[in-house]
Amino acid sequence: MSWIHDGFARLARLLPSARPDWAMMPTGAATHFTDLLLFVASALEEARIDYVVHYGSLLGAARLGAPLPWDEDHDLFLIDVTIDAVEARLAPVMRAHGYRMTRDPRGFLWVREAIWPAASGHLSLTVLPALAARPEDLPVWEGGAPHLAEGELRDLQRLPIYGSFVLAPQKTEQILARLYGASAGEEAMRAFRPPRIRRAAQDFWARARTPDRLDWPAISARFRGQARWRPVLSVPWWWFNGSYILAINALKRWARRRIAADRNNEAGE
Repeated sequence: MSWIHDGFARLARLLPSARPDWAMMPTGAATHFTDLLLFVASALEEARIDYVVHYGSLLGAARLGAPLPWDEDHDLFLIDVTIDAVEARLAPVMRAHGYRMTRDPRGFLWVREAIWPAASGHLSLTVLPALAARPEDLPVWEGGAPHLAEGELRDLQRLPIYGSFVLAPQKTEQILARLYGASAGEEAMRAFRPPRIRRAAQDFWARARTPDRLDWPAISARFRGQARWRPVLSVPWWWFNGSYILAINALKRWARRRIAADRNNEAGE
């Protein structure tokens, strides 16, 4: 029946953004998530390590000036450095400021709160390998999206986020179109509002980290003295968010299997 096929097709196209407003990122989680991103970006810049935001972090910065309200982690790609050098230089910095850095068996680094009983709400640091010049030659990332090509890395641009900024490729529009198609377009993204963060956090980042100024001593002092219990209050939402995304992906896989099975049955008739 055609309406059943249409239903399976709609399920197969579901995105994590396919949720009601009440399930979007609350202020506490958004503040913690933004602090993590901007602190790590500041630490990288203080260590003179080049980076770009990618995947959902790039989409959120480009369209909302904020994290995506359904995102589960930040994605930063590092340039012209080795993973060992990054770990040696930044792991002590993370520990001194209430975070921990761990190496994933797949070859990248995770940064999360020192005590963090959730499977999402963290940040990944991936060192870009030597890449082909053409996007069509790029290796495919585990999630099905391609890496960045060398020609897309330079020059970098600053994308505003809560009065501060993150570094992104100049060819952001081209990359978003390749990664997400029409779902990343300006018209589609108008349906979403940037998550709100606490006013004190927004005011701090607007003072301490601007295109003209990186006040690392102030950033360091704030995070060394910051109460670590506050981010833990957002852990239940991070578990909900991760479970929601897993459920969406499971529905999509099931729908794709049903579509394939129906096509095979039709071909055999």
